[in-house]
Amino acid sequence: MTLRLSESLEDYLEAISELIAIEGHAHTKEIAEKLNVKMPSVTAALRQLDKMGCIVYNTHYPVQLTAVGKEIADQVVRRHRILKKFFGDILGLDPEKASETACRLEHAVDEETIERFILFSEAIENRSDAKALQIYLTEAMSILSDENFRQVCVLSELRPGESCTLERFGRNIREEDKAGLKTGDGLVLQGISLDKTSFRIIRNGKAEDIPLAAAENLWVRKHDPEHR
Repeated sequence: MTLRLSESLEDYLEAISELIAIEGHAHTKEIAEKLNVKMPSVTAALRQLDKMGCIVYNTHYPVQLTAVGKEIADQVVRRHRILKKFFGDILGLDPEKASETACRLEHAVDEETIERFILFSEAIENRSDAKALQIYLTEAMSILSDENFRQVCVLSELRPGESCTLERFGRNIREEDKAGLKTGDGLVLQGISLDKTSFRIIRNGKAEDIPLAAAENLWVRKHDPEHR
């Protein structure tokens, strides 16, 4: 029978496991300091974990994990590590925020979900056919620092009738697909082909067709409606 622990109790097992791995032992006071909780709360939690067969608790000795407790702790630590790596390496969060976010989510995801995180992360990181996506994500993440980032997107995300200014070329665009475009050009998306492989724009009063591969890599800043 699989034990179902609260998030708080899982945090205790994770803290105990980490203390044993780093310090070689896990005393009650060390657990309290690591989790920033008061001693009475720690004592109550440890007694509960002891009754559940997850730890061996004796007030005069360091806390020990049982086989059951170690298995649960290992799962929590693994989920945290994988989520932190995903948020840091894939989503570009700083290490502290990646760890904090992982802490909030590690109790909510099951092992099947974690395996899917691993497959997705490793595919983006390691597959040669995902390099273009890596580059796009890096460019897209960098835009989040712009206070008006919601106004910035790639041309392919515009709706017909929207106007914009070309800000920069994505690194994935081929030189031959730039079609004479220059940063600073004012553009209006006139329409999109039915198969969504071609985007008709108006530039300097003239219509031009931009292929999807280029439209996905032209970073533009949308104009306010009154600017159109």
